[in-house]
Amino acid sequence: MSRLDDRVALVTGASRGVGAQVAKTLAEAGAKVVLADVLVPEGEKVAGEIGGEAAFEPLDVTNEDDWGRAVEATLARHGRIDVLVNNAAILHLGTVENTPPEVFRRVLEVNTVGPYLGTRAVLAPMKAQGSGSIVHISSIDGLVGMNGVCAYSASKFGVRGLAKSTALELGRSGIRVNSVCAAGGNPEMYGPWMEKMVSFLDQTQAYQENRGIPGGASFEQIAKAVLYLASDASEGVTGIDLPVDGGATAGKWIEGFNSL
Repeated sequence: MSRLDDRVALVTGASRGVGAQVAKTLAEAGAKVVLADVLVPEGEKVAGEIGGEAAFEPLDVTNEDDWGRAVEATLARHGRIDVLVNNAAILHLGTVENTPPEVFRRVLEVNTVGPYLGTRAVLAPMKAQGSGSIVHISSIDGLVGMNGVCAYSASKFGVRGLAKSTALELGRSGIRVNSVCAAGGNPEMYGPWMEKMVSFLDQTQAYQENRGIPGGASFEQIAKAVLYLASDASEGVTGIDLPVDGGATAGKWIEGFNSL
């Protein structure tokens, strides 16, 4: 049921991290994968590692013309698009006081407007074939708020709203739209803030350990959730938020209460 034989998947932000793993996982399930990213050499390398019919297309997700080119290239190569995974994202850490308006807007442009443009770009071919699955990569920060992530959290809440609205609009055309809300991601995104974060790593670790399943979600776990939503295993599932968060949003863990 989770096979994607003869399906075509376009994955954004696929040059590294979660996106690269999603592309690999979908290819292993039989999909013909097109990787898209602004990181061209890295993306071409990942596509080469996947092999087979995997291909790479340069794509700035904030650029509507880029989306048109990437979709047209995918259609020229494979004749259809069955799955779109909107994974490309950027991170900014900072309180609302320390987040300049231009930075806030940039995060929204990539993380929320990007998936909006991608959804519009694949509508014609998906409607023509009467089927399709669009999967947005949201975040635990798109389900619950946390201090210091106002821009990122706003963008990830936004992409969930986009998914729910378009799931209702597109369901009668055979197109499903869902979100994966992961408590984990590419550690390279934290690079600019790592020096400051070292001073409170114990607090960050405690935050991750206070879950039903301690720790963060691995790339593989996130990719498996995407595969489920991309495949016929989730037939009839649309407009949902699928947390891959070890139960973080289920509630709080208190050690002593397990002894009662």
